Amino acid sequence: MVGKDALLLTMLEISEKNSSAAGNLWYNINCVKKICPLCFQMRNLQVTQPGKQDRRNQNLLQTEAAIQRQKTRRNDSMATIKEIAEKAGVSIGTVDRVLHNRGMVNAQTKERVETVMKELNYRPNQVAQGLAVMKKKLKIGFFIPGAEYHPYFQHVARAAQKKAKELAQYGVQVNFYPVGKSRELSFSRGSAYWHMLRELDGIVTLGLDTPEIRAYMGEARRLEIPVVFYNTYVAAQEFLAYVGCDYEQSGRLAAGLAVLVGGVEARVCIYSEGSEAVTSHRERIKGFYREVEEWYPGMKILDICQIDEEQEQNEASVREMFRRYPDVNVVYVVNPRDYEICRTVAKMDAKGQVKIITNDLVEDLEELMRQGSVSATICQEPEKQGEQSLEILFQYLAYGTLPKEKMCYTDLSIHIAQNL
Repeated sequence: MVGKDALLLTMLEISEKNSSAAGNLWYNINCVKKICPLCFQMRNLQVTQPGKQDRRNQNLLQTEAAIQRQKTRRNDSMATIKEIAEKAGVSIGTVDRVLHNRGMVNAQTKERVETVMKELNYRPNQVAQGLAVMKKKLKIGFFIPGAEYHPYFQHVARAAQKKAKELAQYGVQVNFYPVGKSRELSFSRGSAYWHMLRELDGIVTLGLDTPEIRAYMGEARRLEIPVVFYNTYVAAQEFLAYVGCDYEQSGRLAAGLAVLVGGVEARVCIYSEGSEAVTSHRERIKGFYREVEEWYPGMKILDICQIDEEQEQNEASVREMFRRYPDVNVVYVVNPRDYEICRTVAKMDAKGQVKIITNDLVEDLEELMRQGSVSATICQEPEKQGEQSLEILFQYLAYGTLPKEKMCYTDLSIHIAQNL
């Protein structure tokens, strides 16, 4: 239900912001309204035809956003030491001793002061603590896939580099290490990355579930080096936090999009790189299947096809798909690599009947969407993955602050040609 609710809200927002987009999607949105009226009842939403916009929905969303911003401001406002002292019934000096763990405070008083700190959402001033942090001279290793991987990671890297400059004022050194297929750029035992592990205070990395990664993370754990995963994670390994997409929800959202563009009896082929080492592959496909089973009994998943590194193999695969499944009208590209598979499907679609759904948003994909080759893509905030993963690790290393949630999921958004 969550995936479907989010999908409907997103499409409603698109329809209000883009009247041309609403014209194209109006019919299908109403189909989904008939399929799942509960989603609309829960949100008290109505769908309006293009050109007859109902401002009530927009006002409702704006009001909810304003309330949320107000809540955020209240939660983010920090109490002063004086306020804590007054509420706890102690002196400012006692609060200071508790805050900096200087002793000379009995256990009962310390517990009372700490309880008040939590009630008032007190967080120490980072600027005041900056000098103490700088003395630690923290060194963080940020591992980022090299150029041969998906261009998506360039967005992650730019955000992380910007955050690294911010952390430099605290004396934090963030070193960026490219991860590639060669031994020199891998986590293989005996590689340069193994030798330098002892020099790091913390690690931020993509979590591919391979024997090399598991061994490397195991060694990091033995050395008590905290790890934050971004984009994907290794469930079997101990880690401080994960910042990235909820891939099962992403797959569910893709199934909802398949109904919007292909109808309630859509005939779907799924394309994926097929690597079991990548969490996103498994979870997106699982989410797609579950959403279809629970909500769209008329939809049929025809096949799961594998994306190959060789373009000739991909062309042969697409030709075979059209031969075996002439009624296919939706192709869901799970992990698109360089989006060449999207170009191939669009090129070989002689009847012009196939709608393509994929993930992420880079320059090559924007071009395909403007050309009409790709109908929609689901995005997952790569910038947040780069920035927040570093912030979480810094807060832990510098102040001992644990993240509020171990699984820090980024927001999902839908892009079509009209809202690029």
